[in-house]
Amino acid sequence: MKINYKIFGLVMFVMLICCVSAASATDVDNITVPDDTGIIEIDDTVDSVDEVEQDRGTGGCDCTNCDCEIEVPTISTGTNKITLDSSNYTSKFTNDVFNDANVDEVIFTGNFAPTNYETLNFNQGIIITATGATFNNISFGLLHDGIVLNGATIIADAPNGQDYYAIDIENASNVIVINNKINYNCDYDNDYDYNYAIKAVNSENLTIYGNEINATVPLKQPNWDVYGSIDSDYVAGVAIENCTNLKFDKNNLTVIGKERVGYYPTLDAFIIAESKNAKIRGNIIYETDVKTAEGQYSYIYGIDVYCCDNLTICSNTVNMNGNKSGGHLVGGNGTGAAYCIQLTGPHTGIKICNNNLTTRNQGPNLGIYSQNYDGETNLTICGNHINVTGKAGSDPWSLVSGMELQDTYANVCGNDIVVYNTNPYANGSYAFGISYVQSTPLSHEFHITYNNVTVYNADYAVYILSGFGEIKYNNLTAYGNGTNIGNAAVNAPSTIVVGPNP
Repeated sequence: MKINYKIFGLVMFVMLICCVSAASATDVDNITVPDDTGIIEIDDTVDSVDEVEQDRGTGGCDCTNCDCEIEVPTISTGTNKITLDSSNYTSKFTNDVFNDANVDEVIFTGNFAPTNYETLNFNQGIIITATGATFNNISFGLLHDGIVLNGATIIADAPNGQDYYAIDIENASNVIVINNKINYNCDYDNDYDYNYAIKAVNSENLTIYGNEINATVPLKQPNWDVYGSIDSDYVAGVAIENCTNLKFDKNNLTVIGKERVGYYPTLDAFIIAESKNAKIRGNIIYETDVKTAEGQYSYIYGIDVYCCDNLTICSNTVNMNGNKSGGHLVGGNGTGAAYCIQLTGPHTGIKICNNNLTTRNQGPNLGIYSQNYDGETNLTICGNHINVTGKAGSDPWSLVSGMELQDTYANVCGNDIVVYNTNPYANGSYAFGISYVQSTPLSHEFHITYNNVTVYNADYAVYILSGFGEIKYNNLTAYGNGTNIGNAAVNAPSTIVVGPNP
């Protein structure tokens, strides 16, 4: 798990262990499973939860208060307009900064392909209309309130040996980035340079809507010295930090990892840190690792969240690692990750609703991972379709689960979850639909209701290590050495009320 691998990287200087979490190990003695007499072979995964019988509904689960409604941004037009093409645009920039304070809309047309890399910086409120323009190795700096960037096509081949962002938003409010197309490519194993297609920091009321973002980049080892910041990740499709009231809606974000750098090659599609009241809605996010070979490991994350309060993740489609590479399991100990959503506390008011999450790899894997190791957490997970394929082992670090919730408070309601453990069935395999198996501090309260959960090559649909709460009204099936259904598919302490689970 990425956050824990970053912690793990810090303690590597002291001790060498191979694990998927910095939390202490759990005791598996209470897992009692019959002898290994039955194995379910899985040749091909089902591409959709809907292909498995999941027609029993969400019962009493209400996911309507998840704030999923998306509004199309309103774009006005300027009164003082100018048109720029490749022959005259440089006259309006001094030291790469737009220099005409009387203009409130600039219209770019044609193809822009300078000899050297350029950044067009805007330090005034302005509408940038670029629906008829293509920018080759030109990036945009949006550095003032009230800027609109509309319709640009940006082809960015990142230079070697320097940080490079196709769009950089800093210290601004009410900026709109809408209907742009970004093709970002980095061919270099530049370990310590930052490569983001879009970066936004220290801004508020930012809207990123309807953009097509394609990034082909290397996986890089994180910078653990700045853990908890986007600066810990050298590479991402989109990186957001300290941005209040962000709306990231209806974008197509595709991120492909094609090179590997460092001991923990890591890649985020979307990372957000220290941002309140953000909404991530209606996006299609696809991330894959085409470089890591079978038997190697990598760490890729679709939506990666650090210390964000009142965050909504709603109605997104997140598909991870369609080629099923990355991650491995050796001697029962697994490494690697391909998580759709990862959250690191402290956080409160988190809503993860109505998303379609699919992830595949060859080792430990999760659809959703949230943890309170760094502070209290509170979240609701409602109405999601989750499909996870991975290879589970015999320890809690070799975990395959629909969601691993190391949270202070978690309400899990009305989700459809299918988990495929591609390892043959074995007594005590760590594969579950909903789980808390890796011990973290603080108390843990779980309300798990009205979920449909199916797990293959394992014994439990739900496994909770400790805490209190309830596991009720769920349809639970675990195919292991025989079939466990309902309450028999739950392993939880006596402090949690179990059943009825039909």
